[in-house]
Amino acid sequence: MAGAGAAALAACSGGEGATFSGADRQSLLSGYALNVESWYADLPFAQRFDAAARAGFSHIEMWAIEASGRKVGDIATAATDAGVNVAQIVAGAGQLARPESGPDFMEVCRRAVDNANRLDCPVVTVVGHSVVDGISKTDSLNTYRDHIAAAAPIFVEAGVICAIEPFNRYNHPGFFIYGSHDAVAMVRDIGSDAVRLNYDLFHMQREEGELIGGLRNHADTIGYVQIADTPDRTQPGTGDVNWANVIRQVRTGGYAGPIGLELWAEGKDYARAVSDIVAMSVSI
Repeated sequence: MAGAGAAALAACSGGEGATFSGADRQSLLSGYALNVESWYADLPFAQRFDAAARAGFSHIEMWAIEASGRKVGDIATAATDAGVNVAQIVAGAGQLARPESGPDFMEVCRRAVDNANRLDCPVVTVVGHSVVDGISKTDSLNTYRDHIAAAAPIFVEAGVICAIEPFNRYNHPGFFIYGSHDAVAMVRDIGSDAVRLNYDLFHMQREEGELIGGLRNHADTIGYVQIADTPDRTQPGTGDVNWANVIRQVRTGGYAGPIGLELWAEGKDYARAVSDIVAMSVSI
C-alpha cells in the first residue's frame, strides 16, 4: 500500500480536503471491506453495494444472512451487479455454551459455508459465546471449543475460514470470550487451518489495548481483521488509535486480506468517513 500512497500523494494537492483521482482512490481503498450493515444505513440494503462501489471499495462484508431474512441469491446478484466482492459473512450460531446445541450448530455451519461458496466469500465469522445461566465460564469455553472443533471439517472441506470473534465487555456485556487470551488459546488448541480469529481491533483496543503487541504475538491465529476507532466505533482518525502504525503491523504480520470496516461514520457523514480512510491509507 505504500506505493499506492506515494502515487496518490503525487496526484493530489496536499493537506486536508485533498482530491484523489478515481484510480488512486480505488487503489488506496482496495485493502478494505466496507460493512454494508453499518454504512449507508439510510439506503435500501441492495443499494448499499452500489454505494460502496461508487465510493471506491472493491470489497464488502455483512452480518448473518438468514437472521435478516435475506436470500443469498439476491445478495450474490447485488454484489455482482455492483462489481464488489464479499469478504466476510456471519453465521448465526446460537448459544454454543450449551452441550445440546451441537446438531443445530452443525447445520448452521453447513448453511453458512454453502452461502459463503455461493458468494465466493472466504470467511465466516462465528460468535455464539453468550453467557448461559448455570454454566460456568470454564465449562462454556470447553463446550464452545468442542463445538467449533467438531465443525472444523465442514469448513476445511469447503475451503472457508471459521473465524471466532472475541468481544469487549464494555460494548457487549453478557458474553464469555473477551479479548485475545481465551480465543487465541482455543484456536491453537483446535489446531485446524480452517479455525482462526476475527481479530476485531475495536474490541481488542477496548478490552486490552497494546494492539501492535497483540498482532505480533497472535499473527498465527488471525484469519480476518476488522477496525473501528475507539471509543465510539467510528472511522479511523476520530478516536484514540494511530491506525497507520497498527495497519502496518497487520500487514507485516502476514495478513493480506481485506480489512473489514465494521464502523459507523461519525455524524453519518459517509463522504468524510471515506476521506478519512483514504487519508490514513496514504501514510501506510
